[in-house]
Amino acid sequence: MIKIFVTKFDGRKEEFQKEKIINTCIRAGASEEIAKNIANEIESNAYDGITTKEIYEMIKKLLEKYEKRLSSIYGLRESISALDPLIFEVYIKRILENYNYVCEYNKIINGLCVEHQVDILARNEKNELILVECKRHENPHRFCGLDVCLQVQARFEDLKDGFQKGLNNYNFTSAWIITNTKFSEHAKIYSNAKKIKLTGWRYPENEGLEQLIERKKLYPISILKTKKTIIQNMFNNGIILLKELEKEKLKEIGIKESIINSLLKQKEEIIKE
Repeated sequence: MIKIFVTKFDGRKEEFQKEKIINTCIRAGASEEIAKNIANEIESNAYDGITTKEIYEMIKKLLEKYEKRLSSIYGLRESISALDPLIFEVYIKRILENYNYVCEYNKIINGLCVEHQVDILARNEKNELILVECKRHENPHRFCGLDVCLQVQARFEDLKDGFQKGLNNYNFTSAWIITNTKFSEHAKIYSNAKKIKLTGWRYPENEGLEQLIERKKLYPISILKTKKTIIQNMFNNGIILLKELEKEKLKEIGIKESIINSLLKQKEEIIKE
């Protein structure tokens, strides 16, 4: 059998692996039978040099053919990358609050040398105060690199020094970087040495951002299939999570009845068990 190679986003080539498609579909909530059917159909249409983007679009289309909600969940990564950076920060705050963190958002705090803008201050159940840096990348296939980790470590150390000198009242115990992409290997090595917690796409294993979202159905409203102006209207009125959609609230912000019904139907389909 002739080998088929896939062209990745960075130009690298790797051999076509049907198992990857099956696993991807299962992660989106598809049954093993549906996942195998999709993988077989893509395999029969694949050609040497096919791009990962083409495979992505084929999977999304086929998932929608079998069950619409699966296509939405599969598109979660792109839905998050479409968020405005400030909305992404608020979205991460909502996720953390759903995991029992007490959060403050967007604080200016004096360090020993300079003042710093901190995205989120998160206090856990042990009363430990964590500096949270949110990094949203428009391209979901790029890596969050060492430079981000170096910046966060420098900020953390300056704020710690500022606290010890009485320049601020925030006794941070650790730093945490949360991103919508994967981390580079250098970022992982450095952060491990400096005890910086990393949460990104499929990292760490079993605790990646997508798993934190799926575990409690904390999908952003950008996952909905509707006009961008409607999504922005909801964001502007403090609706961030899909589970926060309520008929009366949507009426209050001027959304038409027919659109409300469509949004609520999508919500029910996506978050159903």
